[in-house]
Amino acid sequence: MLDSLFSPKSVAVVGASEIPFKWGTYISSNILDGKFKGRYYPVNPNIKEVFGFTTFPSVVDLPEPVDLVFITTPAKTVMQILQDCVQKKINNIVMITSGFSETGPEGIQMEKEIIAFAQKHGLNIVGPNTMGIVNTHCSLYATGAITRPKPGGISIIAQSGNLGYQIMEWAESEDIGISKFVGSGNEAVLKIEDYLKYFKSDSETKVILMYVEGVDDGRVFVDIAKETSLHKPIIALKAGRTEIGSKAAASHTGAMAGSFSIFKGVMHQTGIVFAESPRQLLTLSAAFDSFPLPKGNRIGIITLGGGWGVVTADECAERGLRIPELPQSIKDELDRRLPPFWSRGNPVDLVGQPDFQLFKDAVELMVAHEAFDAVIVLGIVGSKVFAYKAAEAVLHLGKMEKNVFDDFVKLLYIHQNEFLDRLIQLMDVYNKPILPVSLSKMPGDETVHTCEGKHKVVIYDSPEEAVLCLSKMYQYYNYVEKRSTVYA
Repeated sequence: MLDSLFSPKSVAVVGASEIPFKWGTYISSNILDGKFKGRYYPVNPNIKEVFGFTTFPSVVDLPEPVDLVFITTPAKTVMQILQDCVQKKINNIVMITSGFSETGPEGIQMEKEIIAFAQKHGLNIVGPNTMGIVNTHCSLYATGAITRPKPGGISIIAQSGNLGYQIMEWAESEDIGISKFVGSGNEAVLKIEDYLKYFKSDSETKVILMYVEGVDDGRVFVDIAKETSLHKPIIALKAGRTEIGSKAAASHTGAMAGSFSIFKGVMHQTGIVFAESPRQLLTLSAAFDSFPLPKGNRIGIITLGGGWGVVTADECAERGLRIPELPQSIKDELDRRLPPFWSRGNPVDLVGQPDFQLFKDAVELMVAHEAFDAVIVLGIVGSKVFAYKAAEAVLHLGKMEKNVFDDFVKLLYIHQNEFLDRLIQLMDVYNKPILPVSLSKMPGDETVHTCEGKHKVVIYDSPEEAVLCLSKMYQYYNYVEKRSTVYA
C-alpha cells in the first residue's frame, strides 16, 4: 500500500532552498504555502534555514524517519541520498530529479542502478523526472508548478507532469474537486499500474483520470485495469497516436509508446473510458464524479427554444442514445401549464416561459417517468443572462432605479440556485442523471453546483459536451453490468 506516500504525516525536501527558480524552492514553497497538515523538514548542508525552518545537513540527521522524502538535487547525488534513506529507515521517495533514462545511455545506466537498489531495499520511488504529487485531503501540494484545486473525488495519474498540472489548473479555475495527483515520470520503480491499484482501494478516490504515453507490462496493466474498472471508472487519454507522437513520448519520459490501436482495444476490453483530448479528460471525469450513472440510453430533453432541442436530439442519435416519444401522461400535465402551441413531444419545448416553478415541475415529470433514463435541460440555467441584460438596458435608459435593479439581479441568482438545488434533490430521489446546459454565462458563474445531497451538478457550455458525457457514462454502466453478470 502507498498510504504513507500519498498521505504522509511528515516530509523532507532534499535540496530545499529559497532561491527562485530552483526545484527545491518550488517544492518547499508549495508545501508550506499550501498549508500542509504534517511536519516539514528542509535538507541542505549549505544553508542554515529555509523559509524559517532550520535545515539539516542530510537525511540521516533528520529528527525522525519521515514518511516521505522529496529529492530535488542533481542526478549524480541521488544514489547517496537513497542510501541515507535506507539508513534512516525511510522507504517513500518522490524523485523530482531528471537526467536519467530520458537523456541517453548514461542516464539509462544510472536509472538501472536506482531500480536495483530500490528493489533490494523495498523503496517506493515516484519518478525520477516527476512533477511531484498532490493530496488535497491533507493539503499536500508538492509539485513544481503551483496549483491548488479544492478537495474532491478525482485522482490523476499523468505520465506528463506538465499535462497533469494543466488539468489541475483547469480543475481549480472551474471549481472541480481533485483528490490526488501523481506525475509518474520515468516510472523506474512505481509504474502506472501500481498507482491504479492504489487508487482502486483509496476511499477518497471516486474516479481515476490517466494520461498515458506508454505501458511497460501490458498484461499486468490489463489485469489491474479490469479489476479496477469494476469498482471505479477510469478515464484515459492515450498519447502517441501517431508515429511522431510516439517519438515525442520516448524523448519526453523514456516511455515505450505502444500501438495506439492496440491500446484502444485494451481500453475497450478493460472498461476504460476513452478521452480524445486533455480537456475531455477533465470534462468526463467531472461528470462521473458528479452524476449517477444512467441505467439505459433513453434521454428526455427539455429546452427553452426548439432549435437547441433539435441539435441535441441529433447529437444523442449520433452517439447511440435514444429519444423516446413523450408519454401521454406528461403531455396531459404540460397541456395544462403551457400555451397550446408547445411541441407536445420529446424534446419538450417550454416556448420561453419565464416560470422557474414550471421548469422544476417539467424536469421532475421527465425524470420520474420510467420512459426516461436521463434528462438534458437546455437553456434554463443561464436564462438569467437574458433577463439581466434586458433589465440592464432599462436601467441604462433611466427607467429603473439602481436598487431595484440590484434586487432583481439577486432574485435571478436565487431562482437559478434553487433550480440547481432541485436538480440535485431529484437525482438523489430517482438516481438518474440530469445534465443542465447553460447557453449563456456571466463572469463568476459556477461550473459545478453543490448542495446537501449525494450528487452534484456539472453545468455544460454546449449540448455536445452533455451528450458526450451521458453516452460515455452509459457505455461504462453497460460494461460494468455485463462484467458483473458474468462474474456473479
